[in-house]
Amino acid sequence: MKTSTKIMYLFTLALIVGSCSSDGENDDPQPQYNLDALQGKWYRVGGNNPDANGMEVTVTNDQGVLTDPANTSLQENNIKWKDIEATGETNYEHGELGSDQNYYSGFMEMGSDDTLRISVNSPGTGNVQKWVRTFIAPIAELHECEPYEPDAFSMAKDDLWVEAGEEDEFPGLLPVSTDPAGGYYIVTLESTGPLPSQPWIAISVSGEEVPVINGTSAGTDTPLTRKVAFSAHPGIAYDVMARPFYNASPPSDVYPEPYRISWEYVGIMDCYEPNDNFDEAKFIPKDEVIEAYANKNNEGYGIQEEQDDYYKVVLFQPARLQVQLLQSPSDDFIDLNVYRESRGEIVTTLTPISGMPGDKEDGALYFKTTNATLDAGTYYVRARTFMNDGKTADLNLDEPLPDTWTTPYTFTVTAVE
Repeated sequence: MKTSTKIMYLFTLALIVGSCSSDGENDDPQPQYNLDALQGKWYRVGGNNPDANGMEVTVTNDQGVLTDPANTSLQENNIKWKDIEATGETNYEHGELGSDQNYYSGFMEMGSDDTLRISVNSPGTGNVQKWVRTFIAPIAELHECEPYEPDAFSMAKDDLWVEAGEEDEFPGLLPVSTDPAGGYYIVTLESTGPLPSQPWIAISVSGEEVPVINGTSAGTDTPLTRKVAFSAHPGIAYDVMARPFYNASPPSDVYPEPYRISWEYVGIMDCYEPNDNFDEAKFIPKDEVIEAYANKNNEGYGIQEEQDDYYKVVLFQPARLQVQLLQSPSDDFIDLNVYRESRGEIVTTLTPISGMPGDKEDGALYFKTTNATLDAGTYYVRARTFMNDGKTADLNLDEPLPDTWTTPYTFTVTAVE
């Protein structure tokens, strides 16, 4: 009986051991991923921070060391990708070094074309990146900016009125400016005698009166002075007419009446002018801030004169184009649009930044992105200015000149994926 029990015990134990061995053999092995595909050099060529393009990172084992920081604030030999861990055949996690020297959670995905795409768990530029194995230096961007020193001068002329209602005309009194973008004149007519009211001044070209910004000096400390301002075209001399009274007939015994005309010219530097139509469009580089002026010439109260600025940009590879208005005069709306080389307008999506650009509100900021990916080639950008209200300023009361004369608009053009 004891022998039988012992045999049964050994048989049962053998079954248990055999069963355990069988179960172990059926367990699926855990997949093992490695970092072999990441080893070596990587070059940054895309993303939402173009200034970092050209950066070089060299991966050794699980660390990515910065071997060329390009145009960034990072330093050579910084660990750009820290403690890389493979989480799949083509997926990785790591610590991404930011420009603030802090590390953020990053995620890598290797594409079938040997392209490495990185997303960083941090808001702001640089959280989307594209890296490749072979770096091809970008083709030099064309930039047709010709800076110049704008004119600035002031002069004066003394004369006499000899009778009431006399209109003294001075052809070409205000000299020609050679500034390609023009500028503006401030002209002052001052009666130096005993006349009891304000004199009158008019500016014209070839008999056509030029709209001016003016006001009244009545009730001011200078009641015998009239001051006007106007936006001046390049290459044009302006005629001046001065008379002693506006709608008044003073006694004849006050004549002759001395007066003085003085003027100041302030030029504007816009290195892309002339660029007022497609044929005059100037090449500009992508990813750089472009600065220009929206000073529409011959503008005054109630006057709307459209003036467009045209630019050309080159896409070296297919992409969408994005134009972003960074700064605008407070009294103008700058409307940026994109056109094909055939001069057909390209459909874009408007994204407001401030104000109401959809309503063309003065000073509003925004960006527009083409809805479709564009082929490599040349494209136009048009900047059109809208004067929603007549520009008024009483210079006799020292009110400021139109902001559009003194504040440039700035924008960028960027190729986006």
